[in-house]
Amino acid sequence: MRESLVDLNKLFPSICLASGSLFFGFAQRSEAQNRYATSDNGSGYVHWIDLYDADNRKIDPAAESPKPYSPEKTCGRCHEYSTISHGWHFNATDADTKHGRPGQPWIWSDDLTGTHLPLSFRGWEGTHNPDDLGLSRWEVAAKLGGFMPGGGVGSLESLLPEDEGNEISKEQIAAAKESESEKETDEWEAEDKTHITGAVPVDCMMCHRNAGSGYSPFVWSEQIEDENFAYAPTAALGIATVSGNMTRLKGDFDPKLEENQAKLPKVAYEQGRFTSDGKVFFDLVRKPKNDSCYYCHTSRDANSVGRGLRWMHDDDVHVRAGIACADCHRNGLDHHTVRGYDGELHEAGGLVASLSCQGCHVGDDVGHGSATETGDPLAASGRLGAPMPEHKGLPPIHFEKMTCTACHSGSMPSSEVPREINSIAHRLGEHIKRTGMEAPAIFGTVNLPVDYSEYLGVETAGGDDAFHAHDKVYTPHRMMWPSYWGLIRSGKVEVLNPQQVYDIVRRPLKVRKGFEEDLGDVKLSLSDRKKILGEDRARAKEEDRTPEEQEKITAAEEEERKKQVNERMAAALEAIEEEFPNGTAVYISAGQGFVRKGEEEIEPADPELIGDAGKPYQWPLAHNVRPARQSLGANGCVECHSDESLFFQAEITPVGLLPGHEVEPIKLYDLQQADMPRLTLWNQLFAGRSQFKVAGLIALALTCLVVVSAMTWNFSRFFKR
Repeated sequence: MRESLVDLNKLFPSICLASGSLFFGFAQRSEAQNRYATSDNGSGYVHWIDLYDADNRKIDPAAESPKPYSPEKTCGRCHEYSTISHGWHFNATDADTKHGRPGQPWIWSDDLTGTHLPLSFRGWEGTHNPDDLGLSRWEVAAKLGGFMPGGGVGSLESLLPEDEGNEISKEQIAAAKESESEKETDEWEAEDKTHITGAVPVDCMMCHRNAGSGYSPFVWSEQIEDENFAYAPTAALGIATVSGNMTRLKGDFDPKLEENQAKLPKVAYEQGRFTSDGKVFFDLVRKPKNDSCYYCHTSRDANSVGRGLRWMHDDDVHVRAGIACADCHRNGLDHHTVRGYDGELHEAGGLVASLSCQGCHVGDDVGHGSATETGDPLAASGRLGAPMPEHKGLPPIHFEKMTCTACHSGSMPSSEVPREINSIAHRLGEHIKRTGMEAPAIFGTVNLPVDYSEYLGVETAGGDDAFHAHDKVYTPHRMMWPSYWGLIRSGKVEVLNPQQVYDIVRRPLKVRKGFEEDLGDVKLSLSDRKKILGEDRARAKEEDRTPEEQEKITAAEEEERKKQVNERMAAALEAIEEEFPNGTAVYISAGQGFVRKGEEEIEPADPELIGDAGKPYQWPLAHNVRPARQSLGANGCVECHSDESLFFQAEITPVGLLPGHEVEPIKLYDLQQADMPRLTLWNQLFAGRSQFKVAGLIALALTCLVVVSAMTWNFSRFFKR
């Protein structure tokens, strides 16, 4: 087993280079932190502190028009804000960051246009960069910032051009006014209200709140949706109520003018939360609680939500054992959170090698050395009581072809890959009734082969630096098929800006509630029912109809639905082609493309013409981790090595948004691009393996009996002499 596990010694030169390049940065961060006083006590520091607004003025809760508090000016008095605000949760737009293996995307969803588009600034294959689509950074922050801790894409550093620094200039406001006055023309441009809303502040309490402190992350989400960026930390903390929102303010609004102050949101502080000297108690913790992580990182089986079966599902085995998210996903002052996959190239170099499945459970076998040998506490195996896995009888090749999570993580195998809902894509946290079938459709778990070398930054073609153990390894994934509008030009599908698409197609689609709901909503008129059922039965209620009558009505509605979908979609595609006359409009959903066929009909586009445009986006998962006895293979080799194995034979059916268009299920082996004839031959070797073992043991016993009998006979003859 030692020979088969990942050998990180091969990564040592790369780690040394990474560590060397980061040394100066670490020194700078340490020097920066040394400017501040620290308690260094395990019990933590009790935060009775003064609040300051964005202008660095102490907040008086009794003032006539108090400002919202600023986390930067308040928390930044004791903590290095500039260092913290460039960690993993804030650096998505930083091109110099190691973005590593793909993660969950932001999903731009618009139920009125049937759009569910995976976005990322990190360059992960299958996602789309908002900058390339013409979406402004401000639009992304306003649409998706409710499940971000602030900063990042919503920071002034990201929102404003480099030459404008961190100040919103008069020129920018003037340009916005001019742009607003020109909107009477047909020319479309991205919306940017940065000069009105300002930046999205980093809210430290989003992660560092204590459970039960009264901080509400969903209030934060609501305030971001209302474009009340600067007010979100104050409202979420619960120390004040915020009335009004900035969504109604137009692009030519100047928040600096005195006559406009009354139109801005109002803050009313709870004066009882302040001491006589103006301090407020912040109920926070140094190490984030699981509850804080769950707000953005919850995934649930869709069936368990709709049917109320949550009590039948277990949490991650590590959580059940009392291990917190932050015990493994650690970070220092720089907030470069450890993601925890094997071979991760972290900003801290090799210091995080043991904060992964193999590093924690195997330790020295990953080639990192013991804690005693290296003097590095993060090199120690068995941290937090992790047992050493034995894997008795498991051939070593499994450790070369599969990650630990392939067997131990995600949902239990089933004949049909189930749907999931998660925080970011489905706004979990909002107190509403859910069915679990809300779009976008996300599926998991799907084990897919991944070449890790492109994420680890090492060669795999050969030589001493080759990282062979992670060349095409099976890893569990979640996946989704995007839905969006595009343009076919020069044999390639170009994704259109979803905001611009909304302006173009909303009228021809005639959608008010939802894309699927309104396109498929068909009600036959009385005259139509008379033609089908006759004069006497046309007014009969649905429950009073005979089965034959209802069958006729259903068939007529289906025909009318097909006609309605074709007419409205054709009109929408035509509207796009009028806006972009040098291309063919296309709608992508469930891996298929649909183009216009005449004036009132659509048809599937040629798959070769669509290419990879409908390809699903997939990202690896690690949780929930199942106990060893529920891992793949725990019930024997044939759990995977059989012709009926769900590892390869399970089906997944993409969810299309066009009513009436059927989507064929896909076998997992097609997604895995597995060599099924070879696997079928290999499976035959396992068909009678148990019987073969029994027969082998019987043969061995008989052989031993013959040998013992022969030896006994020979010894008896020897002593008779």
